[in-house]
Amino acid sequence: MLDEFPETLVSIEWHSPSFTPGGSDFALSSEYSQRSGMYGVGGIPHTQWNGVESTVGGYPNGDWSPMYNSFIPMYNGMVGDDTPYEIEINGMINDTEVSYDIFVTMDADMSSINQKVDIFVVEDNIWSYWSGASSYHNARNVARNWVVTETLSISLSGETESFSGTFDLSDAWVSDNVIIIAIVQNYGNPKQIYQVSQININDMNPDIDDDGILNGEDNCVDVYNPDQVDVDSDQIGNMCDPCNDLVYVLGNTNGDLNQNGDPVINVFDLFTLIDFTIQGSLNECSENVMNINSDNHINILDVIELMKNLLNSD
Repeated sequence: MLDEFPETLVSIEWHSPSFTPGGSDFALSSEYSQRSGMYGVGGIPHTQWNGVESTVGGYPNGDWSPMYNSFIPMYNGMVGDDTPYEIEINGMINDTEVSYDIFVTMDADMSSINQKVDIFVVEDNIWSYWSGASSYHNARNVARNWVVTETLSISLSGETESFSGTFDLSDAWVSDNVIIIAIVQNYGNPKQIYQVSQININDMNPDIDDDGILNGEDNCVDVYNPDQVDVDSDQIGNMCDPCNDLVYVLGNTNGDLNQNGDPVINVFDLFTLIDFTIQGSLNECSENVMNINSDNHINILDVIELMKNLLNSD
């Protein structure tokens, strides 16, 4: 089924320490216990679909092909489910260290209560001898590393949250078969998995914008800027910096400039600040320059302070 539905079916194979092939390094004892505990795994083999539907048992001699008729209705019943989440994975390889960036984006509102992002590393296509079946089998997407569990905080359509980190490649792994898998799962009850994405580490793009600067060093990862100019030294390049600190200085609430390109603070900034205190609407850059009295609240006191500053400047 993994070969039949490569775009929509993702699996992770967890091995019980009690039934792991002898001489292999498949067993991740503590991680296995945690995942199996989430689903109340008892009998082996056990499958868990989207975290909510399970099967127990298989066929003699490790022959899973007869299970196809049991699995396909479960797959068909879930593959069309709506989800508010999209997951994008990117990163780069540096010798034996892999860095990753996971971006979770929402296209509909949904509560973030109990929502987690799990990041796993698996190795696919491991030819392994199974003593219980007295034969060799191709182990698919074997869990190699449960990298991290992150709390997902976004809940509104259009919001994006990113998670970055690194992990090391083991000499025992075939690196060409190593895959990063990221899931959004609810840790309440039931343990619903709402989205999943995977990428082979060799398919990641180390230079997304093709500007010759690797993602980890690029101050505008998604925007072509080989010069890396950053006039306000905030680690965000000019080409993608919506709030250039040389423009949005304290008090310049509308971000206007004079003919020399210098920020202008005048009565129009006062009007912008008053509008915000009444209507609460502002652009993403203005918020950082409206707290005139530095009390971490934007209100009428900031209006009075800006008015005093303008009067004193005349």
